[in-house]
Amino acid sequence: MVMGLSVQGVKIRRVYSDGREEHRDDEVAEDVPVCLFVNGEPYRTLIASPGMVEELAVGHLYTEGFISSLGEVVELAVKPNRVDVTLGREINTFETQMATYRLLTTACGEAPSGGSKLQRVSPGVGFDPTLIRTLIKALNDRSSVFKATGGTHSAILHAGSKDFFAEDVGRHNALDKVIGAGLMDGVDFSGCVLGSSGRLAGEMVLKAVRAGVPVVFSVSAPLLSGIRVAEGAGVTLVGFVRGNRMNVYTQP
Repeated sequence: MVMGLSVQGVKIRRVYSDGREEHRDDEVAEDVPVCLFVNGEPYRTLIASPGMVEELAVGHLYTEGFISSLGEVVELAVKPNRVDVTLGREINTFETQMATYRLLTTACGEAPSGGSKLQRVSPGVGFDPTLIRTLIKALNDRSSVFKATGGTHSAILHAGSKDFFAEDVGRHNALDKVIGAGLMDGVDFSGCVLGSSGRLAGEMVLKAVRAGVPVVFSVSAPLLSGIRVAEGAGVTLVGFVRGNRMNVYTQP
């Protein structure tokens, strides 16, 4: 067990290009199904790393647009491989998922019906390359499961005086976990900076937009959809944060 995540030992046979073989002990990251139930109805099964499942559930519902605040959650019950979330209102999961589709396609230049509009993010904090370099170092230093297995992604949410960190087998899950942790801690997302080890596609940036995070960065690359969502929402998007350089793709 590393950093609250399960790392399992396995036996492997390593094969070299010169024909040599050797038997070795290795470690792999564990992934488990986490079934989310909303108001007693099955909503979605996430394949995730063990740990921080409450934060995952809350963060996922928040970044997917199902809830707009923690106050909408009446009860949260964690069971083996399952989280039951009770909201104080009825929700239509199909309509919410379609709204996400309309937001993404609108941001990418299409004009679907439904009147969805990408919200603008309040610029509570600006682009600070020194801070981003510090955070990417913290993200890399704390990614102990990745160092042991090579099988996880990481995310970090900088909220002024405190940072929230998560590792997960899924980059979306890691992002949901840190945003969920921030939401449960009552942070003001407009003053936050969000970092990821994974590529920044449109649906990843949209999670930050829904939370109201104005600066998003990654050690990896953005995709065109991520750049267009960032442009439409007024988010500063930074990629390839490595060593002494980084690429700024959008900046309001």
